[in-house]
Amino acid sequence: MVDASVQRQDDGRIISLDAMRGIASLVVVVYHLPYIYGFKMQYAYLAVEFFFILSGWVMAHSYEERIGNGLPFKNFALNRLARLYPLYLCATLFGFLVMLVKMRFGTPSANLACLVPNAFLLPCINPVGTAFPLNGPAWSIFVEVAVNILWFFAVWLGLSALRWKFALHLCFTVLLWGTAIYSHRYMGGFNPNDLHEGLYRGLLGFSGGILLFSFRRQPWILVYFAIVTIAVLLAFGLRGDSGGVTPLAFVVMGLLPVLVWLAAWWRPAMLENSFCAYLGDISYAVYLLHLPLAILLQKPLRLLLPGPGISSIALKSLIFSALLIALSTASFRCLEMPARRWLLRRFRNGDRQQLSFPAR
Repeated sequence: MVDASVQRQDDGRIISLDAMRGIASLVVVVYHLPYIYGFKMQYAYLAVEFFFILSGWVMAHSYEERIGNGLPFKNFALNRLARLYPLYLCATLFGFLVMLVKMRFGTPSANLACLVPNAFLLPCINPVGTAFPLNGPAWSIFVEVAVNILWFFAVWLGLSALRWKFALHLCFTVLLWGTAIYSHRYMGGFNPNDLHEGLYRGLLGFSGGILLFSFRRQPWILVYFAIVTIAVLLAFGLRGDSGGVTPLAFVVMGLLPVLVWLAAWWRPAMLENSFCAYLGDISYAVYLLHLPLAILLQKPLRLLLPGPGISSIALKSLIFSALLIALSTASFRCLEMPARRWLLRRFRNGDRQQLSFPAR
């Protein structure tokens, strides 16, 4: 049975989905930091696709009806700003300070001139580095914001009917996988010359999440995703897959949507408890803070625990994980929640119904 104390039905939160987002953020941490954890998960970067699917689900739940009923764009944008920007800005500044520390100790650093565009959620056109060199995972937040804006105006224009949801999802499927088949590789999104690829990833995952929410009580939607997955796999079979992308297609188009739908429908007790709710709460901070923190601690951990032995790796993993969890918890309680409440109060202007404290 589900623990009613953590269901939080007042905001529509599904703890099992939050728990999975928390787990996915930890998977990304391990993927980015093999020198700390001692191994690398090969396809763990696909957790970003999982985030986009969850985002589509949450946005459809929290905003689709309200946008259709006339929610102004200003109010929608302020809600999203209050949710995403305070931690994003602090994480970017944290990354900037870490780069200054690296330069102080003679380590080559990213282009610090990228601070201004990155701080305003814009990519840096950096010929020798990534679009968000101060905090690599920030590229997906840029995509998230761009997709949110596009989706708002799509709903505002009346493109929220089911036929449009299916049509857009199929179009984005063809766009992403057609590009992958042609280029014999999966999409990026974090470099200045492949930002459009990140947008493809965001649009496909987000539109999939919207479909899953629209048919959250109808299992046959999984048949649709199975058919689309088979079609993509057949396309790779006909064209050839020299880049080894076929397994990714199965995960992105087949496995991840099924996991999201089943978690929301089934709500297993092991994912519906206070600890899982906590994992969901800190997942955003874990995702945005892990890389600057790891860069800051890389040399101290190496000096403290040199060598490739199992005990050294285990201790490094334990120390870093504990510090990251502590920092993320502090971020959620002392930064994200207070800043969100302050921004919503500051910009409410008497409109208590349109500006709200939405579900994740």
